[in-house]
Amino acid sequence: MMAGGSSRAIRIQNWVLWAVSVLFMTALYWDGLRAWFIADDFAWLGLLRGVHNADDLFRAMFEPAAQGTIRPWSERGFFLLYESLFGLDALPFRLTAFATFALDLTLISWIARRLTGSRIAGFAAALIWTSNAALATAMTWSSAWNELLCPLFLLSALAFFVRYTETGDRRLWWAQIGVFILGFGALEINVVYPAIALAWALFVVPAERRGRMALRAAALFPVSVLYFALHTLAAPLPKTGGYGVHVDGRIFHTLVLYLKFSLLPQDWTAFGHQAWLGKAILIFGAVSLVALVAVELRAGRRAVLFGVAWYLATISPVLILPDHITDYYLTIPLAGLGTVASVGFSGSPVRRAWAAVALALYVCTSAPVARAATKWHQQQSEQVRVLVLGVEAAHQAHPGKAILLEGLTPALYVNSIGQSALYPLEIDEVYLTPGSEKDIEVTGGVADTAKTVLEPETAIHAINAGQALVYRIAGDHLRNITAVYSLTAPAKFPGSETAAPARVDPGNRLYAWTLGSGWAKPEDGVVWMRGRAWIQIKSPSQPGWKLSLEGFLQGEQLKAAPRHLRVSAEGIEIGTTKISDPETTFQRLFPLPDALVGRKTLNLEIQIDPVTRKGGEDYGALFGKIALVR
Repeated sequence: MMAGGSSRAIRIQNWVLWAVSVLFMTALYWDGLRAWFIADDFAWLGLLRGVHNADDLFRAMFEPAAQGTIRPWSERGFFLLYESLFGLDALPFRLTAFATFALDLTLISWIARRLTGSRIAGFAAALIWTSNAALATAMTWSSAWNELLCPLFLLSALAFFVRYTETGDRRLWWAQIGVFILGFGALEINVVYPAIALAWALFVVPAERRGRMALRAAALFPVSVLYFALHTLAAPLPKTGGYGVHVDGRIFHTLVLYLKFSLLPQDWTAFGHQAWLGKAILIFGAVSLVALVAVELRAGRRAVLFGVAWYLATISPVLILPDHITDYYLTIPLAGLGTVASVGFSGSPVRRAWAAVALALYVCTSAPVARAATKWHQQQSEQVRVLVLGVEAAHQAHPGKAILLEGLTPALYVNSIGQSALYPLEIDEVYLTPGSEKDIEVTGGVADTAKTVLEPETAIHAINAGQALVYRIAGDHLRNITAVYSLTAPAKFPGSETAAPARVDPGNRLYAWTLGSGWAKPEDGVVWMRGRAWIQIKSPSQPGWKLSLEGFLQGEQLKAAPRHLRVSAEGIEIGTTKISDPETTFQRLFPLPDALVGRKTLNLEIQIDPVTRKGGEDYGALFGKIALVR
């Protein structure tokens, strides 16, 4: 009777501690439940638009992304499934993230209890992991769900392995392998799991079983090696850009930075805290951890090294990305930090008191920054929500009208229009007003403003022709400012009402007024030219300008014969070129003769020979952007 009551009391205590940790997580990151979609989210939301059959679905799930990632569960499948069920309602996405982390906390508490034999230690491990401000990104950004799902796989596999080492039940061994393999679909960091299992075998398993279990853990390494080889074959590691892989001395500098951010939030001073206080807290935390590890090792207790191994193993894959240092990469390694610190709660009363002081200081340092960062992320996404849903409402109220957006901040552009935020809603004719590009710095992965900002001539013509409306964000909605803009724009851009633009997209209906004869009817945003076609474009005011032409020819056209392209204006030849198989997509750059400088408008004549005759019609080439460039 007493044993049963004691067991029940232990279970109740475990559940109470778990509930407290989950409630603390929910309170700390509450604003994350209110966060909307932002930035990379729209790339994944846009996948559903291109899925029409099983082949499309397979490509959407497994085709490597721009950075060479293949994450079918945490990104592709997640967004495809949830968008098909809930549309652009972000709450189910956020609830899933919170539920996932609640499971993570359950597992890390269990692991810490197994490591130390202390329920309080398990609670402390969860509290430390939760408090770090680096989790704010994963708790607010749906694209970062992978940082919460991956540890769920790692910890679940480890739990099976731990029980296997205790019981010898081979079913647990195979369950571990199954979870381990599935984890590759969440995040590439899953590749380090064998090192984590080996660390448990070496540092935690009793000596009489240690060697055998270490060999069993080592047998998992070929799985990771095979995955890495296949992944690299399908998506070679990038060498340049923000995600460029560099194995050099910078690895150590990157590690030091991540160690610093693990103990003191990266945004400590950005949210108004004193730098000197941050340094003091950082020194106190580092000394406390080093002292704890040293004391444990001196006493012959090696279990503390498991948390160290977890941290180093899970941080190692991002140390080779020195040009992309971000604190949310700490989401998974921080579980190891919590495990190390939890050991301090399993010793003498003096050591437990010291650990409690360190824990309180850590939580009081990190939690306020985590709360502020979560609120900041939520506010950024709220601006995107207002913009995207506002454009959707405007599009529904004025079907067939292009929409011009005025006054977008650089951050809002980067988080929305620059990430094709309207593509999932199948709204394509959305642009920024002329001059918007002056304040926007385009970085990797963000749409070039040359494609999203209309020139004054095109914008004013579209507004005057009733083809476009202008909107500006006003608080929690978009305000139609077309009437005001149409009155002020001519004075802001003198001469634009009667001039042609310096950039023309023949397939875009907003540029139809610049097209002369020789063009077929546009279809699906593209237009064929016949053997000879005319188009109006702005004349440069100074020498040194060039004419850029982008186009496309079908493969069968070029296989039949090379094409000869000739461009002239006002009877003056600009240039000729030959396009041969297999150059189906071509781009040409021609210097403009000085004789064409200073005119108001140039009437370009484009000729292509031979043409393809089909259905009684001539087909020369498809043209994309035609523009004046420096």
